[in-house]
Amino acid sequence: MRRVLAATAVSAVIIISGAVIAQASHVPPPTSVTSWREHDRQSAGTTLIDVVTVTPALGRAVELQERVDGRWVTRATMRLAHGYTAQLDVRLTHQWTTRPVTWWRLHVPATETAAAVTSAVKRVEVSWEASDDPASFQVLVNKERPLDPVDWAPSALLRPDVAAVGRHDQLRPVAARALERLTARAHDATGEQLVLVSGYRPYGYQHELHARYLHEHGAAEAETFSARAGHSEHQTGLAADVTQAGVPFTDFGTTSLARWVAGHAWEHGFVVRYPEGAERLTGYAAEPWHLRYVGKDLAAYLHRGGVATLEEAFGTGPAPDYAPR
Repeated sequence: MRRVLAATAVSAVIIISGAVIAQASHVPPPTSVTSWREHDRQSAGTTLIDVVTVTPALGRAVELQERVDGRWVTRATMRLAHGYTAQLDVRLTHQWTTRPVTWWRLHVPATETAAAVTSAVKRVEVSWEASDDPASFQVLVNKERPLDPVDWAPSALLRPDVAAVGRHDQLRPVAARALERLTARAHDATGEQLVLVSGYRPYGYQHELHARYLHEHGAAEAETFSARAGHSEHQTGLAADVTQAGVPFTDFGTTSLARWVAGHAWEHGFVVRYPEGAERLTGYAAEPWHLRYVGKDLAAYLHRGGVATLEEAFGTGPAPDYAPR
């Protein structure tokens, strides 16, 4: 009887052990991700790539995720090779340029043959660099940085399909289309009509305009609101002075439409170039009517980072005055 019990016990152990071994043999092996950097500091306009190695690969998917407002958002899904180990070039999507700091991770979902894994979190710090190219959306034009050449003119201009006053009603095509979208959205949101007051101004006209303001107001006052020729954003074809229909543009800042534009222009690639309280940085008095097209990524970067001016975004320092003549 004892032998039977003993044999039964051994058999049970063998059966149990066999079951455990069988179960263990079906547990997916762990997955590893290597060469994923946990910190990057780069300038916008460059490409951020990690060459990661994933084991086991076996044709699996890899999700590139960004943390946005406390949750992880998948920005891209990549496919691994079918070997047991595979390398993957992970290029961050453009969203890394739209905030001063972003957080990223890789997630590899589980399969029948491999366990899931989530990488460490990568912290990315980004800066923007000012361009000296007059054709660039990121060109910085201020009292210390004239256009080069100073009489540069855009190769193409377009009159946007918006209400306009005056004869300087053209912009570069990308800015013109963006202004159309901003104007339509503003009307939907507020019921008010946004009007283009002044767009592209050539070098010669800006020279005449500035000379007239000097004569009428004196240099000390005139140069707080009027740029010298070659130093004007209007010459780039990317700047637009706007107002609400029926309101003088110098009174635009008192309107509810101006407040809406200040809060939403970035969604269409514009920034309010000369904000209140930034006179020491920009060299100009506040102009809530002066919009500058910089592209959606840079505009989002300023908005989301709480950055007020291009001088701060580019790290060039204040430009309060012209160099001595």
